[in-house]
Amino acid sequence: MVNVPRIAMYADLACPFAYVAAYRVRVLREEYRGRLIIEHKSLSLEYVNRQPTPKRTLDSECPFLMLAEPELPWEPWHAPLSEWPVTVLPAFEAVKCAERQDPALADELDWAIRTAFFAESRCISMRHVLLELAERVGLAMDQFMQDFDSGQTRALVMREARDGWERLKVPGSPTFVLPSGRQIGDPAELGLPEVMVEEQAYGRVTGFRPSPCAGDACLELYRHMFAEALAEAPHT
Repeated sequence: MVNVPRIAMYADLACPFAYVAAYRVRVLREEYRGRLIIEHKSLSLEYVNRQPTPKRTLDSECPFLMLAEPELPWEPWHAPLSEWPVTVLPAFEAVKCAERQDPALADELDWAIRTAFFAESRCISMRHVLLELAERVGLAMDQFMQDFDSGQTRALVMREARDGWERLKVPGSPTFVLPSGRQIGDPAELGLPEVMVEEQAYGRVTGFRPSPCAGDACLELYRHMFAEALAEAPHT
């Protein structure tokens, strides 16, 4: 029997860098189905930054990042500014509620939340939006609503945030943690461009370093990461 290795993906649901990384993982998921598991960990940026994700920062970062994956669903924010999510914590809780039913459906909800925010300009802070997305991916809604409305998963979300930022001291979102404990979070390792933004200057871009790869070459970086995790899996 082969133990399926698990890779922890510490990431914020409203992080555009994590959106690109999650897309690449999704492209490869059929290739690795049944061979490894990606665990979504709630690396809340608002937990460590003590503020919501600034819209002006994402407005500056996203156009550069989305060029790295032209097929990635994305549109500039086009809903009223009043609908910009001021917290992502409820969205994290929703994913954890989904995990209580089925990790595969939790993965679907994680992706649905990301695309709702980045491609549809949905307010992923709102209960009705999260319920709609949960129903869309096929969750059992009576159980989901009971778990979500009772706050069953809030403590888990905060524990994962503390674990990522304070115990593991991950460098940022996204960071993948392999079974060995090795962290892969440097933008170059993940085939991501770097965009330097000065938040105090209304989101002005102060520097840019392009992605070290393009197309299939970026996917190869993830295949190497997955191969390393598979090599670490104990055989019994």
